[in-house]
Amino acid sequence: MKRFNLDKGREGEQRAVEFLLKKGYQIIERNWRTRFGEIDIVAKDKEVMVFVEVKTKTGNQFGEPWEMVNRHKLEQVRKMGEVYLAKNGLSDAAARVDVIGVWLNPTSRKASRDAVAKIEQWENVES
Repeated sequence: MKRFNLDKGREGEQRAVEFLLKKGYQIIERNWRTRFGEIDIVAKDKEVMVFVEVKTKTGNQFGEPWEMVNRHKLEQVRKMGEVYLAKNGLSDAAARVDVIGVWLNPTSRKASRDAVAKIEQWENVES
């Protein structure tokens, strides 16, 4: 089960990257880590640095993707974003935290066009 969740998460992150690229975002990093945690996607939307948490679902069990991101997780992503900015000399840059929900079609293969049933982005999510 754990392997399935890992594969599902990677597929969701890849689809989120493709979604952001189509919207004109620049992808800076994927799975940026420190000992304090990880940011799924670091992107740039025009002049704004965007720290993205991706939640991937197959089916309707256990709620919607945004319900899977609690206040603690948002605060962790925000703090990780501050660390990222400081480490890269961007402390004065405008930044925000977004959440992307990816619903995978459980009957499709990963590489097929219909692998994603739905994808949504919530911008500037507050903790």
